[in-house]
Amino acid sequence: MSNGYKPTEKMYDVDAYATKFEATILKVEPVGDGLCLIFDRTLFFPEEGGQTQDKGTIICEGQVFDVSYVALEKRDGVEVICHSVESTSVRCEGAKIHGKINWMARYDKMQNHSGEHILSGIIHSEFGFDNVGFHLNDELFTMDFNGVITKEQLEFLEMRANEIVMENVAIWGEYIPDEELTVLEYRSKKEIEGAVRIVTIEGYDKCACCAPHVKSSIEIGVIKIVKAENWKCGMRLTV
Repeated sequence: MSNGYKPTEKMYDVDAYATKFEATILKVEPVGDGLCLIFDRTLFFPEEGGQTQDKGTIICEGQVFDVSYVALEKRDGVEVICHSVESTSVRCEGAKIHGKINWMARYDKMQNHSGEHILSGIIHSEFGFDNVGFHLNDELFTMDFNGVITKEQLEFLEMRANEIVMENVAIWGEYIPDEELTVLEYRSKKEIEGAVRIVTIEGYDKCACCAPHVKSSIEIGVIKIVKAENWKCGMRLTV
């Protein structure tokens, strides 16, 4: 710990389905025309790993504030999550807050992100291509691969992905000890420093991932590839 900073507890790692929480404001810092609030713990997923942040509100001292942005940052080498509010009236470090995330937006991203893992896992195992880019916000969901996928392969990919969805297989995330990680086969877009969280789709995929996911593939619904286009030396899929 340094200058009062300590790592923010990521409550969404424990329960991705929780929507309300209580926390304590540890730091209040100016940012733009508003403030950055750092809590001891949070359910708000920050913008990270190609996925945009959760939306929602907090109540502090009887006032309701919209959370306009959530970011994972470092303060004096300590990883914290900053919640931006477009107000300068929150001044009480040590105050208690009640937070609530926008569940519909969160759940939509959970479904899409779990679907991405299924698609990327099939592409990697069947065609040998890696997922090298991922973009998920409230309006757009794209994946980038370092190889070209044919029309016939895309048809197979979509069919196989939906078969896995209908199998109702379990999905879970967990932090893996270093000694186990060294012998574990898993996908990852980049080298990761510190603790590594692995999301497993039972029987089909293991991938390093920081985001919330659904508990079962059946929750994903229908997977549909709506666009495939050449991208750099590979292909970009819009789902």
